[in-house]
Amino acid sequence: MATLGELYYSGYGTQKDQDKAFKWFRRAAKFGHTTAQYKAGIMYLQASAHQDIDKGITLLKRSAKAAFSPSALALGKIYLQDKLVPSDLAESDKWLSQAYKLNNLEAMKLAKSLRISPDTHSLPLPQLFALVDAEKPVAKDSKSTMEEMEVILVEAPDYAAYFDEEIALLNQSRPDTAKGTGSSIAGRTCLDIWACSSEGDSERIRDLQLSDWGNIALALNVR
Repeated sequence: MATLGELYYSGYGTQKDQDKAFKWFRRAAKFGHTTAQYKAGIMYLQASAHQDIDKGITLLKRSAKAAFSPSALALGKIYLQDKLVPSDLAESDKWLSQAYKLNNLEAMKLAKSLRISPDTHSLPLPQLFALVDAEKPVAKDSKSTMEEMEVILVEAPDYAAYFDEEIALLNQSRPDTAKGTGSSIAGRTCLDIWACSSEGDSERIRDLQLSDWGNIALALNVR
């Protein structure tokens, strides 16, 4: 269900359809899929026919409680301002601190900018600012950590090559059809079933796995 939402949201293999993407993200969210909860929550918050601020925040809180840092960051930003909901700095402090503790880089960057800015350094965000202040400053005359470390570059294999290998292994592993096929149709062999272990199926699986879902921007534009 979450994958269907991604397909419709990005227009991968089909036309882009925000309504269908939203539908499948919501369904996956009901089963506790944290990423789908986050994405459905963000879509609830956006100006559209589906906008429902309360439902959006509820979904973000569910995924944030499962240690999903993008949701915690979004909640922190929402409560920091006075746009979608009335500003609540205690709630903002709570969620931004959680995102910070989960090593969310954007949350860390935001926290430091809030701490040093003349306009925000006096905001009542005690938990968040305590985390920033707890970081040990580096002396100006000291060597940077990178200068003292051995840097090891690790290059991952090309995604296409990786999935080609995985698909090749799958194609070499044929199911035992003597007793059954794993389907609900007793006595049917793999050849009797549409596209079972076929090259066409392999290509479709490979294309699906290779799609770069991580680059889909769903974060709120909140500063």
